[in-house]
Amino acid sequence: MILFNQLKHHLPSILDFIASHSVESEVNLSKLGDSLMDLYTGSLSVDLIFKEALAFLREEGITSEEDYRAFLERHQGYATFQLSDTSMWVFLWGNEPERYVHIHPARYSPYTIRVKSATLKTAVMLKIRKVKQLDTDAINTARKSMGLSPIKSMEKATNIIEALTLLETTHA
Repeated sequence: MILFNQLKHHLPSILDFIASHSVESEVNLSKLGDSLMDLYTGSLSVDLIFKEALAFLREEGITSEEDYRAFLERHQGYATFQLSDTSMWVFLWGNEPERYVHIHPARYSPYTIRVKSATLKTAVMLKIRKVKQLDTDAINTARKSMGLSPIKSMEKATNIIEALTLLETTHA
């Protein structure tokens, strides 16, 4: 029933993804998208997020696809809800059969950061490859393997370094 891209919107899932891959693994990061995204950095599991989202819908009297469509129409196509950790989330229409409830973290919500997908993809690849010496060559090798353009200097890598720091200091 719920459509949720956990590799794009759930930091604990990204950390699990990194842990499940090795330097030799074939890594597909296409699910991280191609633009800006909102990434939940809190500690709630995907299962708990789903349970709380479904509980909210039940409290609103939404028990069917038709109810959900009408709910979104009443809210101009999207609605927000709050989880037990105070993070805010968005309900949208899901575009997959049987998964019509699409959720993702709300912009500027507690435990949520906005990040460019290319930045996060680079940081994830660097972590999987266990890169110790961070320089433009290491970053550009990782970026090239994913078809991303190179950076010109380390001064242009501040967002990548911030993303790496997030991956190293969160829930590890």
